[in-house]
Amino acid sequence: MRNQPLRKRKVVVVATGWVGDTIACTAAATSLAETGCEVTLFTRWPQLKEILENDSRYQTRVYWHLKVIKFLKPFLGLWFDQVIWEPSRWSYQEPFTSEIRRIAGCTPSPEYELFLLPDTKQIQQHKNAMPIVAIGRDLYKRAYGRNIDEFVSKLSKHVEIRWVGLDPNKNSKHGKHQSLLKEAQLIADCDLFIGPEGGLLWLAAGIGMPCVYFTENIVDVAKQNGLASLDHVLGSKNHFPGLKTHQALEPNCSNQVALRAIQEALTCLKDIKDST
Repeated sequence: MRNQPLRKRKVVVVATGWVGDTIACTAAATSLAETGCEVTLFTRWPQLKEILENDSRYQTRVYWHLKVIKFLKPFLGLWFDQVIWEPSRWSYQEPFTSEIRRIAGCTPSPEYELFLLPDTKQIQQHKNAMPIVAIGRDLYKRAYGRNIDEFVSKLSKHVEIRWVGLDPNKNSKHGKHQSLLKEAQLIADCDLFIGPEGGLLWLAAGIGMPCVYFTENIVDVAKQNGLASLDHVLGSKNHFPGLKTHQALEPNCSNQVALRAIQEALTCLKDIKDST
């Protein structure tokens, strides 16, 4: 009798939170796939589907609404050998990517990656003389008293600005019919991403873009959860600790300080580019 090939262990990772949470859950999906499992990632954000489908290590399924996944919950254990759920509340003890890997039984590491094309980031190198920066429109939503118009006006004297993301009066629920792949491609054609901690920062960092980000939202989340600080948990510098291309701005720093930090980051990136 001919030996039958061993069936791969079927695992599903169910992301239930916001866009950034879903991107965090891809860390578990990729790590499980690397152990030889057949992995499916469930997300409620169709705008991420085109990007996630570029990673051949797992399959992506969209369930659109939390009520759908609640209905399917009793059946998941019948269809899959293992079901990994995004926690209903993150522990805030480590980066989300590390935590979801730990929950999945994988080695907890913070890095993750997203692809613009099948299994490749393919960051473009523009030929503009002036640096190009992408700014997330959610900066207006998470201004925390900052004069964003003044910040942008002063920044525009030194760089070309490209805006990305939804209208600041909207959230991810309003963007379900608008693929984030186009936004990711716009970001990839820039030198630097600027914005607050949030879904666009997760997206930009995941495709390999250098990032400078505002941290007032991180302070706010820490207060909401009764924690002294989340500087070691939230923000892209915590996901890529070995890189110097991710910088967190001091909470409530002046626009002048923020602009100086961005200029220094762009100078550093130019030096790296010129030396390669």
